[in-house]
Amino acid sequence: MADAWRYNYTDFGEGHGRSPQPVLRAVVGVATPGAPSRFAAIIDTGGPITVVASEVLRSGGDPVERNESMMLRLGGSTNEVALYDLSLEVRPPASAPDASPITWRSIVAVLDPWPHHGTAVILGQTGFLDTFTVTFGPDGFVAVCSRSSPSDISAGPESRTNSRSEQSIALAGKADQRPPKGPLTWTCF
Repeated sequence: MADAWRYNYTDFGEGHGRSPQPVLRAVVGVATPGAPSRFAAIIDTGGPITVVASEVLRSGGDPVERNESMMLRLGGSTNEVALYDLSLEVRPPASAPDASPITWRSIVAVLDPWPHHGTAVILGQTGFLDTFTVTFGPDGFVAVCSRSSPSDISAGPESRTNSRSEQSIALAGKADQRPPKGPLTWTCF
């Protein structure tokens, strides 16, 4: 079964105007595989595609331009953005220091200049939510790699599969949510 990682929400200091409630964001750390740089990534369930800053593209991930573009509305402006195939990895939460990152490859849009301070990636439906199942709760969120066939997930020398029922149990918090120890590496394709 794929492991469920629990993350806390992030407060970027927004929303302290009319409402005393902070705006809490679902943020994970991402990087290109093997790169030491780590970027803050907001999970945007309404975003049609994963969008990255040009600095993420330059950090690695074997980017391949698709020679396609799309119109993207973000941050109050509309831009024509280039599309790339890019490998990214989501980093485990701080509470799982022995866990290995999960790597996947997908289509991303590249936006330059980047409009959001404190982040460099917006994880959308295509490029993240089609690979990961994310469940939001009042105190945090859980992310699970939702690909379930042996060709989609490889765990080092062995391959493991997981069923939707196993994922549902893990997401409901009824299963052991500790990431694996040791050199196990999950890769989703």
